[in-house]
Amino acid sequence: MANGKNKKRGNGFLVAFLCLPLAVILCFSIYYSSLDSVSKVTLSAPDSATASFDSQEDIDFFVNMLKNALPISTAMRDVSGEKPVYITLYPGDSPLEYKLYPSLNLSGCLLIDPDGDLFVPETETAKQLLLMSEFDYLYSSYFLPTLSVVSGESSYEVAPTECVWEYYKTDGNVYSYSPEKLANGDETYIILKGLENKLVFTPDNEVRPYQMTDISYIADNGSEYTINDISQLDLSFDTKLAVAFTVKWSGMNGAQASGEAKYKFNIIYDVPAVIEIPKNEYTVGDVIVVSATHLNASETFGLNTILDIPRIDFGLTDESKGIALLPIGLKNAKGDYSLEITTAVSSTTETITVTERENGEWKPIEVSEEQYSSMLSPEKMENFKKAIATATTTRPETDYFNFATGKLNYPVGNKAPAYTFGQTVNLGTTAASGDSGERVCEGVVYVVEESTSVRSAQAGEVVFSGVLAPTGNTVIIYHGYGIYSYYYHLESLNVQVGYTVTDGEIIGKTGNTGFTNGKTALHYAISIDGVFVDPLWFYQQ
Repeated sequence: MANGKNKKRGNGFLVAFLCLPLAVILCFSIYYSSLDSVSKVTLSAPDSATASFDSQEDIDFFVNMLKNALPISTAMRDVSGEKPVYITLYPGDSPLEYKLYPSLNLSGCLLIDPDGDLFVPETETAKQLLLMSEFDYLYSSYFLPTLSVVSGESSYEVAPTECVWEYYKTDGNVYSYSPEKLANGDETYIILKGLENKLVFTPDNEVRPYQMTDISYIADNGSEYTINDISQLDLSFDTKLAVAFTVKWSGMNGAQASGEAKYKFNIIYDVPAVIEIPKNEYTVGDVIVVSATHLNASETFGLNTILDIPRIDFGLTDESKGIALLPIGLKNAKGDYSLEITTAVSSTTETITVTERENGEWKPIEVSEEQYSSMLSPEKMENFKKAIATATTTRPETDYFNFATGKLNYPVGNKAPAYTFGQTVNLGTTAASGDSGERVCEGVVYVVEESTSVRSAQAGEVVFSGVLAPTGNTVIIYHGYGIYSYYYHLESLNVQVGYTVTDGEIIGKTGNTGFTNGKTALHYAISIDGVFVDPLWFYQQ
């Protein structure tokens, strides 16, 4: 009995298998009948705009392609990684969407109907289909190879200045190809000494053999280099070279494409910056002056340290030299710190020893409850810090003076300050409930006669001019190299944001706005990218 049941079950499978092609044909016939009333066809190829066809001739072509397609039971290849072309027919209110996976091998075009059944268009139909402009992307491997200037991980695509190119389509005829854009011949690309530099064609010489002729590499000074590729450049100085050559691809040996292209462009051969940190011992409030040679304005640098240094940017001091100023602010405790500066091809690491600053005795200051609440409360101090931080968040683009040759001026003459950088005071008031009253001087304070002229530390751009509760009339000026100078307690505001001051220009008079404990004073501070440092450091260099 068991054998008899298995035999009947096997016959059932056989019948179902034999009926499978019939089911496919029956299913396709449902669409077949609806194709007679198609009013429009759309075709959407990968990464292309949708094309619409509404002429009767075009509609008939697509309808006949679908009617005459041959059913198959198994796909001829795995198309899971391919993007389909969507062919949509509009016989009425219910569009029919087919997916086509085209191939330049005419027998490899796979068609999937709305039910997921598989078909292959007839060979002649597939040939006509692949001649349509919407399928030009399939011939991309036959187009002009792409030239790239490669330097390490960077790659720049280079267009030819002239090009003559021909390729074959599936009908066996020759077609012309033109790049989307031709170069002007003055384009410039940067390569770095120490990286792997090369010219790369894709497809390469093994896949699509080529020959380079009329090669020239000429430097700005007129020197000519007898080389065939940028990989052969090994110079000890920055230079700019004009590069030109012609590349020919042969149409012999059954090549599907051939032609020639002329290339002309510039190469900047850049020797990466050499970094030097002149000393290793510093005090809180000092500035680390990092120098660089072979520097250019486009170079970028990395900074790795736990010191409170927000960024590293070099300002040029002459054509190929520059400096970066790195602040050692009050948040840094004494100890040894690792300081690593990286370029595109190398890194420089130094151990920096930081010692504490001798700030003398604390100075108690008696403050009335009204002064405390209106000028020195934690809320007022927090608003003050936010305002000056906002003013120094972004550097202006201009370095207004040359740090290598220009020095900062004393704002009120060379005199001893009443309060020095980092000195701590304590507010004596009963209103400071829950507040330790401790305040740290982030600059220097000069006690001077009323209406004493205040001069700008150097040329620069005013980035803040306004009234702040603790500091009264306040001006902040950006000078370059990350240097900001701050002028507090001014008598009045005589310069506005955006105004450019000259070296040593009078920007105001001393006053007693904000909290000065009743005295005429100038609180003068300097920060590097918002990190306050000792202003007197700049006058001791």
